Amino acid sequence: MEARGKDKVYWHEAFYEAIQLELHQYLDVLTFINEHPLSKEALIIDVLVIKKKQGIDIDKNIGKIFRDINLLEFKSETDSLTVRDYNKVIAYGYLYASFAPVHISDISITFACTIYPRDLLDYLENDRRFKVTYSEDGICYIHGDTFPIQILESKRMSTEKNVFLKNLRSNLDITEAERTVKAYKALKGFESRNVYLDRLAKANPDIFKEMMKLIDAEFRELIVMTIAETEGILDERDKQRDRQRDKQRDKEMAKRLKQNDVPLNIIVNSTKLSLEEVEAL
Repeated sequence: MEARGKDKVYWHEAFYEAIQLELHQYLDVLTFINEHPLSKEALIIDVLVIKKKQGIDIDKNIGKIFRDINLLEFKSETDSLTVRDYNKVIAYGYLYASFAPVHISDISITFACTIYPRDLLDYLENDRRFKVTYSEDGICYIHGDTFPIQILESKRMSTEKNVFLKNLRSNLDITEAERTVKAYKALKGFESRNVYLDRLAKANPDIFKEMMKLIDAEFRELIVMTIAETEGILDERDKQRDRQRDKQRDKEMAKRLKQNDVPLNIIVNSTKLSLEEVEAL
């Protein structure tokens, strides 16, 4: 396996799978939707989890606050969860309720992050006067806002209860990597084009190479096969998604510039759009 630790690791799809792994015992009563568009504009929530039946209680620690509609926002290990992020996703909750036949009280919001959101919690407690409580290590509830809200600080979460979220990062040791891969195998076996294992291997190339020396031959072959199946395919899909997002951002910026009567040639030079694309907006 080639060491590619300097490559960009696209964590969001792995988070989407990690949430399903964490809630695997509820797959028959929950629907998971990746990068759900909240309107015709480029407003996207990372993961949307919908209860298939009303009145179902989720006993899993990360799902205890779940309502019928559950918005999940993910911040990777290098991204901070800010006040702006918080306010944005709260607005998404209202926006979802405005487009879908759902009551505000039937929506919950979950933020998942690695970096402790100190400034955000200070803002919520001291500026907004909300109450912050911890149900267990790594899971805190925000009391007082419109929606039931929880913040998952993945690195502090329980390995026994939340191995897939806790280890969704680039600084795993061999024990953590092996435990995570074995937990995945026990739950799902191995599949081709597997996003979760692909991201872990790319983010922890040296650890995965070392782990290969310690595990049995059959287990090693399965891991190599699983990761090899993703080679190039997932990378190209991620790059395509980045290109699409960049294009959408350029279009939004171009619209604002046109509304402010900025000359078309300046808009073209300020974006990656063609003159024809700008004129069509």
